[in-house]
Amino acid sequence: MKASTYLYALLAIVLLSIALYIPAYLFLNQQKQEKTQLHFSNQISQTDIEFEAIKNSYELVSKSIFDNVINKEDVVSLVKKANAQDDEGKAVLRQKLYTMLLPLYKNLNAQGIRQLHFHLKNSVSFLRFHRPKKFGDSLEGVRYSINKVNRTFKPEHGFEEGRVFNGFRHVYPLIYKNKFAGTVEISYSFNALRHEQMKLSTASYNFIMLKEIISEKAWKSELTNYENCLLSPLYLQDKSSLVQAKKSDFTQDELKIINVSLAVQAQKKLPSEVSFLLHTKLKNKNVLVIFIPVLNVENKQVAYFISYAYDKIISNIEKTYEVELYVATFTAIILSILFVLYILSQKRTAKALERLATTDPLTGIANRNKLNIILEKSMHLSLRYKLPLSVIFFDIDHFKKINDEHGHDAGDTVLTTIATLINHHIRSSDVFARWGGEEFIIVLPETEHDKAHMLAEKFRKIINDYKFLPDVTVTCSFGVTQLHENDDESSLLKRVDNALYSAKEHGRNKVVELA
Repeated sequence: MKASTYLYALLAIVLLSIALYIPAYLFLNQQKQEKTQLHFSNQISQTDIEFEAIKNSYELVSKSIFDNVINKEDVVSLVKKANAQDDEGKAVLRQKLYTMLLPLYKNLNAQGIRQLHFHLKNSVSFLRFHRPKKFGDSLEGVRYSINKVNRTFKPEHGFEEGRVFNGFRHVYPLIYKNKFAGTVEISYSFNALRHEQMKLSTASYNFIMLKEIISEKAWKSELTNYENCLLSPLYLQDKSSLVQAKKSDFTQDELKIINVSLAVQAQKKLPSEVSFLLHTKLKNKNVLVIFIPVLNVENKQVAYFISYAYDKIISNIEKTYEVELYVATFTAIILSILFVLYILSQKRTAKALERLATTDPLTGIANRNKLNIILEKSMHLSLRYKLPLSVIFFDIDHFKKINDEHGHDAGDTVLTTIATLINHHIRSSDVFARWGGEEFIIVLPETEHDKAHMLAEKFRKIINDYKFLPDVTVTCSFGVTQLHENDDESSLLKRVDNALYSAKEHGRNKVVELA
């Protein structure tokens, strides 16, 4: 085999391989990405649904506790009396209430209910079962949920940071003989939610909260309940949430490795305040980390519920992708190369035809055909969205004289130079076209007439000051107008043409605007 023949054969093999690889890769890779994204979306939706279901179940539990145990005359009457007592009287009633409900609180605490908190009707803390020695502080302006129940006398449910703990809170009004006596809060921690979630899977879970919210609401002495979050310096996490269940797929050290590896991606996504998923690998296994935003009682995003789980479906998608790409390589090589060559040939022909049809051959800018198409679309968008659109129409003064005295080559030089000068001073969104002969049009989307006038004056001066040819001064006359609500293409162009005509009538080398 001659060396040249060998080289041609090798080149043919390379071309065939490349032609097959590109479309096969793009198509199959797109399919893989779509399958992956669909799987990710399903996982996010499933986690979100489970999270909401567990929150709703705890809301029902809290309502049951309130209705069957707390909202009783012996409990509510104590709170009612406490509103009118001095500190000594409050202390007696507080101890009585504490003794009465302590067995209930211990049982609730074992089930994940972290706080049972009574408040007087002026939003002052009366009894915290989780911190019984801390009372008497006003929660006005600190606890939105309590303040709202005080105003509406209706239950309020949602996540909220407090003086001591954060929690998914359920605040109920206490009504004694048709009079408002105060409020009671039943709240559960992330750990309670995680405990229920772990019944469904062996995934690990985390809960992170905005640092600024915690710093604003919590007592300084209670900030030790939190530590910095490895995913973002803007978030903290409850220390009690760091201990993973025994049957969890991940150790605490493994979760730290995952968080560190995803920190950069997470910091970009966390401000979005929407559910999202990050994908990484640990021990050559795919790990999906799902972030579910948590809104507080003021409907502001303040935290994220996070799940960590191994995933086998991604591996299956990747294996299927590899097999499909291998099969495509060996079954479609000939058809692929013919198709690619045909497409490339068609594209080259189409681009050449389009350029001939829409480009002025002398100046290289858009021609009248292209301008008509773009102007119609620009007018439609401007009228539909009520955006301004201005048009500049100009031509070269005494252009025939330049051709007659200096020749058509000189005239062509002037035309191409003006096209270059204008192109250097317009936006990519503007459309610059040769209307015909020595006439040009500039379409300026989202531009008011006064700015268009200033731009036309700038162009006039640039052209006037430019040295096109020795002993030849080139000037242009400009017409400017803005699109009206009742305009069509014909009326708009007629008005700007009249403006140009007026500029020429008043001595040329001028800018005239018609509103």
